[in-house]
Amino acid sequence: MKFDQIKQIYPEAQLVHEPKNTNVTVSFPFKDQWIQFNAATKTNRELDLLQLMFKPEQAPLQHAAKQSDWYAFLLGERNELPEKTGDFRVIQFALLKKDQQFDQKTWLKAFKSMFESVDEAFFIDETAGLLIQSESAGKLTVEELSAIIQTLDDDFSIKTICYIGQFWPFNSDFRSIIMEEQIIFNKQKNKTSALFSLPTVALNYYTAEALEKSPLMQALKKKFIGQPEWKELVLAMWHSQGNISLAAKSLYVHRNTLQYRIDRFYELSGLSLRDMNDLLLCYLLLL
Repeated sequence: MKFDQIKQIYPEAQLVHEPKNTNVTVSFPFKDQWIQFNAATKTNRELDLLQLMFKPEQAPLQHAAKQSDWYAFLLGERNELPEKTGDFRVIQFALLKKDQQFDQKTWLKAFKSMFESVDEAFFIDETAGLLIQSESAGKLTVEELSAIIQTLDDDFSIKTICYIGQFWPFNSDFRSIIMEEQIIFNKQKNKTSALFSLPTVALNYYTAEALEKSPLMQALKKKFIGQPEWKELVLAMWHSQGNISLAAKSLYVHRNTLQYRIDRFYELSGLSLRDMNDLLLCYLLLL
């Protein structure tokens, strides 16, 4: 499909050189650029359809992956469980902006070296794959992993998006849980940071559809769409969990300036960002 044809269907679509995914915009890879859409005007079903439209075509799987017990089990080629015990997590990854010189095997080896107790790692297509890790004493934080992956991206001149799964007991429920994590990854990877986990996206993922169906919430949301400066204020207060000093620091403003903005926000919206219930409601309106 050509960009002109997409433009006829979605007049607001734009070609950009770098992806910009926020609560109001969403980007998808298109040839050597990105197509940016207005996410605020799209339903979840439309966004899912766009995700399918711009999903890269899958290349034939590597022979090594085909022989993997983990691959066969997690992707549904066999129902019996591999002979494993303990807790495991699956780290999903997708590579963006790789060039023709990219060496898949070298990158995968470097990626595996970042984690302890790796049981297996493999690509499932040209750009995406899974790493299975058994639970161990040494666990890097999301912030530490993010810094390491950024260094790896710089070395290989690519961009990596990762979902850090939870550790789950290896039992008959394991595959269905991982399948849900895969759905979460595919739906949220263009809406959040390059490295994320369930706690960072759960509220967004599990409430977005319900909010979309609510006339009351949609009516409130219209107020927020018309006030773009509110988003920055609400997010700063949410990320600081109501701590005004931390929020002021993140916004690079004086505490008194932020106090004034919060008071002004209350006058216009009737919602107090000092109250955690009101703050949660305001955050939900941005999802």
